[in-house]
Amino acid sequence: MSKEVKLGIFGIIVIGATVFGYRFLAGENLFGSSKYYNIFVDNAKGLIRSSPVFVKGFQVGTVTDIAFTVDAEKNSKVKIQMRIDEPVDVKTDAVAEILETGFVGGKAVRIQIDPNSNAPIAKSGATLKGRSLSMLEAMVGGPEELSPYTQVIKNGLISAYDTISAQAKDPTAPGVGKMFYDMDIILADMKVTTRNLNKLIANSNQQVTLVMNDLAAITANLRQSNASITKIIDHSASLTAKLDSAGLDETIMKTNDAVATLKTTLESTQKSLASFDKILEKANSGEGSIAQLINDPNLYNNLDNSLHNLNFLLQDFRLNPKRYVNVSVFGKKQKKYQLPQNDPAQNN
Repeated sequence: MSKEVKLGIFGIIVIGATVFGYRFLAGENLFGSSKYYNIFVDNAKGLIRSSPVFVKGFQVGTVTDIAFTVDAEKNSKVKIQMRIDEPVDVKTDAVAEILETGFVGGKAVRIQIDPNSNAPIAKSGATLKGRSLSMLEAMVGGPEELSPYTQVIKNGLISAYDTISAQAKDPTAPGVGKMFYDMDIILADMKVTTRNLNKLIANSNQQVTLVMNDLAAITANLRQSNASITKIIDHSASLTAKLDSAGLDETIMKTNDAVATLKTTLESTQKSLASFDKILEKANSGEGSIAQLINDPNLYNNLDNSLHNLNFLLQDFRLNPKRYVNVSVFGKKQKKYQLPQNDPAQNN
């Protein structure tokens, strides 16, 4: 056998194994006979390919295809194809229901088969009746299944209502009856209160009318004074414009500078006065030369005597200059100094 033939046979085997594996992973029954059925529903939300198909809680097949289509009446439908792998006789009047498999999500198909039905067995490729169930319908069933339970609940509610109604009229009834009796009294009181409130509102209508009339008069006065108010606003705007054009900001800045300069001058003056206060304090306490001049009487007396003698000296120099200046002209001798008769120093 040549290499080409061997390579071809190997390729056919690989392709066959690939197709077989794909169909096996897709959930197709490769070794047994299967039947296919179709259903059309309006909503297939949550249903996916490979979703299980159950009959009486037993999985008999899977969903193989889900497609969007339009029926003969031009209505949009969802076509679902199911493959049944188990030997189950599905009759033509069977109903395929899409239901929830749990609270966490997931959908499945349940085929309802009536064992007492005389309908013929559906052939592969037939279309069954389909519908979607809500979670409540899937758990408790349809209305016909709930009818016995609802009748029991209805009878119980009627009995409870009759009991509560009888106890609500008895003030000595305990529990819920007492509560309803008190509620009747409260409602009666509320009716009386509402009636009194209506009377109060009716009596207050006149006052409200007067207040509204006063408000209308005030509004009319404001409307008449609108022109005057407008003039006042215009004058205020004009005054503001004049103040802006008067350079008030510059004047304020100059004033601030002058105030700052005056503040600096006052601070310098305050420092000088503080220094002068220190000097006066030292003088009062007897410290320094000024304090001695002020507080020492001997120094004052000595100064006074010195000034007095200086006055005598100047007066004597004026009256008797020859005593202090000896000038000889042509060799003439200076006369001997004679004390004046009215010598101030001698008189003193």
